[in-house]
Amino acid sequence: MEKASDCNGLDVLFIAANTRSLAVNRGSFIRALQERGLSVGALVPDEEFLREVHGLGVATWQYPLERHSMGVGGEISRFLALRRLIRQIAPRAVFAYSVKPIVLGIPAARLAGVAETYCLATGLGYLYGRHDRRTRLIRSLVNGCYALSGGLSRAFFFQNPDDRDELQQLALFRRFTRSVVVNGSGVDPDEYPFSEPPVTPVRFLFMGRFLQEKGIREFVSAARQVARQQGGVEFVALGDTDESTVNGVGAGEVAAWREEGIVTLPGRVRDVRGHLQAASVMVLPSYYREGIPRSLLEAMSTGRPVITCDSPGCRETVDEGVNGWLIPPCDAAALAERMQAFISDPGLIGRMGRAGRAMVLERFTTDFVNRQMLEEMPIANLGQPLGDLA
Repeated sequence: MEKASDCNGLDVLFIAANTRSLAVNRGSFIRALQERGLSVGALVPDEEFLREVHGLGVATWQYPLERHSMGVGGEISRFLALRRLIRQIAPRAVFAYSVKPIVLGIPAARLAGVAETYCLATGLGYLYGRHDRRTRLIRSLVNGCYALSGGLSRAFFFQNPDDRDELQQLALFRRFTRSVVVNGSGVDPDEYPFSEPPVTPVRFLFMGRFLQEKGIREFVSAARQVARQQGGVEFVALGDTDESTVNGVGAGEVAAWREEGIVTLPGRVRDVRGHLQAASVMVLPSYYREGIPRSLLEAMSTGRPVITCDSPGCRETVDEGVNGWLIPPCDAAALAERMQAFISDPGLIGRMGRAGRAMVLERFTTDFVNRQMLEEMPIANLGQPLGDLA
């Protein structure tokens, strides 16, 4: 980690929700900024992928972040700490993504004297998928914070139109925020090269955090249904429990799945490419309010058909019946039926997989997405004056 006093004329400061996402999901965008001659730094709350971030040539500073805390006193303290740190670093621009970095980081940056700020919503998450009284109250508060941060920023990037439409219901957001929809985070097709999917045996792969809304329970339930009817089929779920969240699947339930033996559970892995190469079909029955799930793009780039939910973010990745299928949320029976269709006709796997690869090359590459975002950033276009915020 750097000292704030070590910074010398930093151009763009990212405020990240976790270090892994900075390295994996923002790495290509950071390189695109650097290729335009800009220096990049980042505020990060943890050190898990710090080596990969430093490998990008990014200076880092640690800042306090409690992702699931809603205590007013604690959030005010973290906000003031953010403002002090940003003022010491004194970047020309700040780019914040995910909920807490946006709602705390953007106002802190503006109060610290940063004139050029950007927001990126990488999905709206479980707050916008649940409708109990407590969640509705928290969502109303977050809506107001999004409107404030959006109004203070040059652009508010969204990864799917449903998320933008959700926030544009707010008059303040619609009036003061320039909102831009981009095609997710993108994927590098050279990093996730095409290969013909294996079909003997047919292997279904789930990748994601073990959260209720990610559809892990539906995946396990569908696997049970298929296994009762069909032998010689394999099911793999990459990921792990996250009991720090209200919607995390418990360790005891995961242990019971492991003992049952229908689904193979390798845990959390740093590099998923080997598992993608070994898979036949990617399954993500998520209704989490994703941006555009990178796991689906990685699978499509590798040449794997997908089964996912007809829900915001996920539906953008599927041309129905061409590169995969959409199913209703929370419908394990529909998922099992689509799995069985691939087992009954393995030729579908290769045809749909090739269609998915073509879709990635057409609209989901990192180069395509980076261009979408850079066009909206004055600091990335050095000949253009910053001017005043509208």
